[in-house]
Amino acid sequence: MRAVQKRANNTTGMEQTRYQLLFSRKQALYKKLSLRAKRTSLKNFCTQTKNPYGIPYKAIVKDNLPPSDLFKIMDQPEEGDSLSFANRILQELYPQIPTPFQRQPQNQTAREEAFTKNEIARIMQKVPIKKAPGYDGIDFIVLKTIFRTNPDILITFYNKWKNKSDIKSYRPVSLLPTLGKILEKLLLERLNHHLRRNNLQHPNQYGFRTNRSTEEAILDLLDKINSAKNSNQHALMISLDIKGAFDHLQYTSIKNSLDNLKYHSNTLETLIDILSNRKVAINTSQGPATWNQQQGCPQGSCTGPAFWNLVADEVLQQDWPQGVHLQAFADDFVFLVNAGSKQEVKNLANKALQTFKTWTDKHKLEISLDKTYYLHINKNRSGPIWYSGIKWGQNNIKRASVIKYLGVLIDDKLNFAAHLSAIKNKSLILHQGLKNVAGTSWGLSKNIRRQLYLTVVEKVILYASAAWAHNITARQQRLLCSIQRKFLLNITGAYNTTPTAALQVIEGLMPLHIKAKMQSTLVRVGRLGRNCDYEGTHFDHESYEQPSPPSTIHPALFSLEDRITHGGQVPSNRTPTEVYTDGSKINDQTGSAFCVIANEAITKTWKAKLSPANTGVLALQSGHPGGPALQSRDVHLERQPSLTQTLKVLYS
Repeated sequence: MRAVQKRANNTTGMEQTRYQLLFSRKQALYKKLSLRAKRTSLKNFCTQTKNPYGIPYKAIVKDNLPPSDLFKIMDQPEEGDSLSFANRILQELYPQIPTPFQRQPQNQTAREEAFTKNEIARIMQKVPIKKAPGYDGIDFIVLKTIFRTNPDILITFYNKWKNKSDIKSYRPVSLLPTLGKILEKLLLERLNHHLRRNNLQHPNQYGFRTNRSTEEAILDLLDKINSAKNSNQHALMISLDIKGAFDHLQYTSIKNSLDNLKYHSNTLETLIDILSNRKVAINTSQGPATWNQQQGCPQGSCTGPAFWNLVADEVLQQDWPQGVHLQAFADDFVFLVNAGSKQEVKNLANKALQTFKTWTDKHKLEISLDKTYYLHINKNRSGPIWYSGIKWGQNNIKRASVIKYLGVLIDDKLNFAAHLSAIKNKSLILHQGLKNVAGTSWGLSKNIRRQLYLTVVEKVILYASAAWAHNITARQQRLLCSIQRKFLLNITGAYNTTPTAALQVIEGLMPLHIKAKMQSTLVRVGRLGRNCDYEGTHFDHESYEQPSPPSTIHPALFSLEDRITHGGQVPSNRTPTEVYTDGSKINDQTGSAFCVIANEAITKTWKAKLSPANTGVLALQSGHPGGPALQSRDVHLERQPSLTQTLKVLYS
C-alpha cells in the first residue's frame, strides 16, 4: 500500500490516476481484511476463554466508555498546565473552612489495650489484594507478606509511641496509604465495639452496619406504607438527595460527633488526630499539587462511612412527631409521613423538612432539588391527584409517580410495574452484551454462559426480590419468563420456536418467577428474621439459623475460640470421642460425611456421594455413623434444617 501511494505521489496524469485507484482498492481490501481478522480474533478468544469473570464479564456488564478529557470540559482549557489544573481541582473539591475546629481539652483519657496480633490478623484476612497501592507503591500483598513472615514488625509499628519529651517526636508524620488503612480499620473496630456495647447506633440507619442491608431498609419502609394504607391514611414518601455528602462532610462535624460520644480514650484521640493537618495531593508531570483538606472523606476511606453515620445519627435522633418516620441508608434519606387528611400530611411534612434543613445548614450540607422528589400514596384509589405544597425552604419539591429508592422503583400504586419494566430494559442490555461474546456457533462455551447467567444475570434481575416478588401477579410471571427466555435461547442454541418450558427443563433452570419467590422467602426468613408463607407452607424464622449478632467482646480480647460455641453451654462431662456429621444437596448433587475426633485428633472420616433423589435431610441422616460403638459418644448433628433445601423440596 505504501509503495502504491508513493508511486501515486511521484507520477502525474493518467498514471497517477491509475495508482490512486489501485491504492483505493488496496486500502478497501486492507480495511475489510483487518475487520475480518478482528472479528475472527474476538471469536477465537471468546471460544477459548476459561475465565467467565474476565473480559467476557466486563463485556456483558461494564460500560466500555473512553475516559473523559478533563482539560476540555474545564473553562479556559488553554490557560495553565497540568499542575495548575490539579490545583484548581483541589481548591474546588476541598474549600478552606474559615472557622477552625476548637476542641476542649480532656482531663482524663482512658488508655485501651495495645493492638494485638489477633486484631491485625483479622484485618489482614479482610483486606483485598487487588486494590491499587498509594503513591508509595506499597500494596496489601506486601503487608500480608510482612505479617506472615514477621508479624512483630506491624505489631510494634501500630503500638509504638514516641517520647513526648523529645522535640524530634513532634515533626509531621505521613502515614503510608496501606499502613494508614490498616490503622484506620483497627481503630474502627474499637469504635464500633464501643458503639454496639453502649447501644449508640440508631436503628433507623441501615448503611454500613453489621447484619443490615438494603433489602431490610426497603421492606421496613414498605411495611410502614402498607400500615398507613391499611389504617386508611394518606402516606407521603420524600426522597432526599444530599449533594456530595461524603465530599462535603466537615471535619468539625466529625470531631464534634466523636466528642459527643463521651468516649475519652486513646482510640478516640487517635481518630481525631487522623483528621488533623490532612493534605490531599495530585501527582502531575510538573510535580505534586497539594492542598489542605478540611472536609470530605476520600473514596475508599475505611473510616468515612462510620464518620458519616455518627453525624447522620444526630438528625435521626430528633424527636419526630407521630406520623413522621425518617430512615437512612448511608446518605440516602427518606421521610415517610402519614395522616388522615392531606392538609395534615402537608403540615407534618413541611415541619419535618424544616427540621432536616436546620441540620443540613448546621453541617454545611446541601440538598439537590433536581434529585429530590415526593411520592403521594393516596388512601383512595380514585382520589384527586396531589401536585404541590411540599417545600424545601422557599422552593417546591417536585412530585413523582415513581421514586427509585436503593435500586428499587416504588410507584404510587405499589404494584412494582415500573420496577419490572426497568428490569426488562436492564436485561436487554445484559443480553446484548452476552451476544457480543457468545454467538450461535462461536464464543463462550455453554457452561460459561450458564455460569454467567446464574451468577450475574439472575443476581441483577432478582435484586431486592424480597420487596417486589412475594405477591407476584400472573402478568408479572409472564414478563419474567419472557426475560429469561432470551438467555435460555443463547445458552442452549435452540431454535426460536422452542417453548420456554422446554428450554427450562433441558437446562434444568428454575423458572424466574419461582426463583424470585424462593429468593424472597429465603431473605425474609433466613436473613431478616420474618415469618413468611410460601406455596401454602408457613415458615417460622425461629426454626432456622439466623445471622450471628456482632461480637460484644473487645477486639483486643477476641479470638477464634470465641466464635465456637456448644449451644451456649460447655458440657462439663465431655466424652473423649466426638462425632460431627453433615449433609447437603447442591445443584442436584447430594453428599454426606462425618468425622470422629478422639483426644483432640481426627481418628476416622467418611464421605459419600448419594443418589440425586435423596434430599438434604436424608443426606444429613445418612451421615450419622450409628452403631453400638458410638452410642455413648457425643454426636453433633446440624440442629437447624437448611431453608434453601426446604424451599427446593417444596418446589420439586
